Amino acid sequence: MPLRLAKPKKDRTSLFGEWLADAFVIPSGISRGKPFTLHPFQEDFVRAFLSRDLDGPTFRTCIFSTPRKLGKSTLLGAVLLGHLCPDSPLYIPHFTAAVAAPTEKHAGYISTAMLNLMEFVEREDELDHRFNPRPGKLVLGKGEVYLSTGDIKQGHGMDLDLAVIDETGLIAKNQGELITAFFDALATKDGQLILTGTRGDSPAYNELIDNPDKRTHVTLYAAEKEDDPSAPATWQKANPGLGAIKSRRFLQDAHGKALQSGSLTEFEVWHLNKPLSPTRQLLLDYATLAKSYRDDPQPEPDEPVHVGIDLGGSASMTAATIAYEHSGLLKVLGAFPGADLDLVARGKRDMVGDLWHRAALAGDLIETSGSVSDLQEFLPELIARIGNHPVASVSCDRYRQHEFETALARAKISWPIIYRGTGPKDGDADIRATRRLFLAGAVQMQRSILLEGSIGEADVRVSATGATQLDKSHLHARIDVAQSLCLACSALLRARETVLPEYSVEVL
Repeated sequence: MPLRLAKPKKDRTSLFGEWLADAFVIPSGISRGKPFTLHPFQEDFVRAFLSRDLDGPTFRTCIFSTPRKLGKSTLLGAVLLGHLCPDSPLYIPHFTAAVAAPTEKHAGYISTAMLNLMEFVEREDELDHRFNPRPGKLVLGKGEVYLSTGDIKQGHGMDLDLAVIDETGLIAKNQGELITAFFDALATKDGQLILTGTRGDSPAYNELIDNPDKRTHVTLYAAEKEDDPSAPATWQKANPGLGAIKSRRFLQDAHGKALQSGSLTEFEVWHLNKPLSPTRQLLLDYATLAKSYRDDPQPEPDEPVHVGIDLGGSASMTAATIAYEHSGLLKVLGAFPGADLDLVARGKRDMVGDLWHRAALAGDLIETSGSVSDLQEFLPELIARIGNHPVASVSCDRYRQHEFETALARAKISWPIIYRGTGPKDGDADIRATRRLFLAGAVQMQRSILLEGSIGEADVRVSATGATQLDKSHLHARIDVAQSLCLACSALLRARETVLPEYSVEVL
């Protein structure tokens, strides 16, 4: 009688995958209505999470970091349902879990995914969403999933089978103990911790990703900082579900929108999972700035110029950027008052070493007499650099309006002045215009260490509404040249995009 070979026993990952495909369908997206089949990158994560040794889980902490819109919330919602539903191979009686996030809004992403999965297969009556106390909890039978914000007190005193921290890359410095608090809550039940979300600039999260211990498993899909964000190969590298979960057309549109806004940073953070800050950005990265460098750029004869000026006081610099309308040539000029400090001492105080001294040797920085930058000495230097070109506009911060007008009157100069603010309206438009010009390769200049130093000291702060605003990276930062650059570039772009009226004359 022939021997019959026993069928290999299916592991828990395979059993869970079969249960998902039988029990649920994808509730939204380009695969909406199809059976919930695990993609290979999702299956790899689940297999690591479900791996067991004789004395407990192989990995105490599992990190699952991908770009947005790759089904992360739906997958983790399915994992939680797998432990709550009695018909699941992962079912744990009296299962207790918590989903934490930096804000109440973020804490609701995974719970919403769980509710959508159950509702789409008409099992919504099994899952009860209770809102008191906020942000609430989900109850299925005798199992519970608590929702939590970034308050570490909510992790203390809990006994959890599973803790999930969503959007870990957005955890603020004052929420740094959140991971520790929920890790400690796993002790009694020998539970596990899942950290998920894009990398962001959270030091704690990125340290765990880059240097995991032997009980931490990292599933990471991301582009490297140096990868070209506009290359389709980079998009594919960072997005394992591209074409199946996230459409290629959507990614193309997101990239096009980022180019139009003048900054690819948010695209790189959310869609390529680069370790960058979505809330604080560089005005221009060095590679983008360096693409504008030319050995000896020259303006066109008689082309108009647009000047951006940032007026300084005793501590700050008075700075100007000249933008030539047709050639896109940029020139910068700065001035410090020389009465109180020389440039070497001032550089030490401003924490930039000998930058000011080197900028003066390069011809981009001058010293004026007195304790405040003297506009009567600064303006002739500016006029000399403009050359024989008509001044189409001068953009200036309206905060120093009267001072600037007085200086022009004394110098008998009548330039058309545009007053701009630095807040979320004018400031945002000026920053986006600057980025658009540099990204499009529409400007050129000789290398300026003065401008490089100012851009290196400047942050672009991004508000919750997406508006951008130039800000100092530290207390002593000097961003005056960067501010003048934004003013000049914004005026230049407005001039180029202005549609001039056309007149027709009919002679009777």
